[in-house]
Amino acid sequence: MRIPPESLEWRFKRLRSIVSEWEIRYNQLPEQVISSFEAFDMDSIQLLAEERRNLERLIPEMQEFISRWEEC
Repeated sequence: MRIPPESLEWRFKRLRSIVSEWEIRYNQLPEQVISSFEAFDMDSIQLLAEERRNLERLIPEMQEFISRWEEC
């Protein structure tokens, strides 16, 4: 089944929007780590570090996916 091009364009636009939201979230993490450190909340710092690692992996993977499939 072939998907109409407009539908694919919309989907790629949505994926780019998600990546943009991830980048914003990634840039907010240092401030949250500082706040958690000041509150001696080591559990939150651990969760934020894990989230950072996930975003560092997901963002470039999704960008590559979008680039690869938009060219098709």
